Amino acid sequence: MMMLAIVGISVLTGHDAVAMVAAAPVVLDTQKMVFLTSLKEEYNAIDTWLTNAEDLSSFVKDGQTLVFPEAGADPAVYKNRVTDIDNVEPTETTHEVPLDVYDSQNYKLRNIYLHALPFDKVQYYTRKSADAIVRQEVEDAAHAFAADAAGNKKIVIGSSGNARNGFKMLTLDDVVNFARAADNYQFPDKGRNIVLPSDMWWDLVNNNSILKGQLERTPHTGIIEPKLVEYYGIKIHKSIQAINVGYDLVESEKAAQGTVITGDIVPAAFFFLNSEVFRADGMFEMFRKVKSENTEGRAEEFGFQHRFKADHQMSAKRYSGLIYLSKV
Repeated sequence: MMMLAIVGISVLTGHDAVAMVAAAPVVLDTQKMVFLTSLKEEYNAIDTWLTNAEDLSSFVKDGQTLVFPEAGADPAVYKNRVTDIDNVEPTETTHEVPLDVYDSQNYKLRNIYLHALPFDKVQYYTRKSADAIVRQEVEDAAHAFAADAAGNKKIVIGSSGNARNGFKMLTLDDVVNFARAADNYQFPDKGRNIVLPSDMWWDLVNNNSILKGQLERTPHTGIIEPKLVEYYGIKIHKSIQAINVGYDLVESEKAAQGTVITGDIVPAAFFFLNSEVFRADGMFEMFRKVKSENTEGRAEEFGFQHRFKADHQMSAKRYSGLIYLSKV
């Protein structure tokens, strides 16, 4: 008896009856992966609170640098002066602020793993690259906007509510105390924003009938997406991603970015004024080397680059603030 194998089909020849038996197909591991990307992941668009910063993208020189003039001291004002009024030359300081360059690590996809997939793997990972850059930019903006420490036109207060998991919860009274301090420091009335990490947001909203009532009166559209309430002219935002801002209780200052929030480094929210902060960005650029041009790697390679900057428009972070969770 002679057996001839043709493309996974066994054919028996000779005096035996002809039989056809289907062999088990070769299945790559990646073929077993089924992604419903619309449910697994949604594109991480710019966080809602960051859209309240003044967008200065159109003022970026050559797509790379922002130029800020900062005026000097105010002129003196005289009352009932009977002699000639003197004069003073106006002075200003010019700040040049280059945009930061964010590069995602390149993805390398070999051809064998792109074969017969039930989803577009290149598109899936290009989106993950862009998402990763946006998440880093949002975290950087949060740290840039938050006050470093209490000082001239910079407010830092601790929470004062009931205990939860070793911390005093944030209360509406804390927000009022912050607003009162802002008035005393002569902060502008318009454009006040406080950004809260998730735990501080839910503590604040769920333990206060006024803010909880605002959410209950939200139009019933079938989508539950509470991210913003407003109280005494302050927009209070829930950040849709971790902002990872911490406050060092020992040093009485904002913890360095990347510091693990534990022990004497406690979670914090931050305050900013629309008119005092900015964001500026350029287009996302995709760098892609197709397999035919990547003979050494024998694979698709691609990554993203984005120019972005978020910071205070004036020096010394004036009109900024920070609210941290006090320990019980």
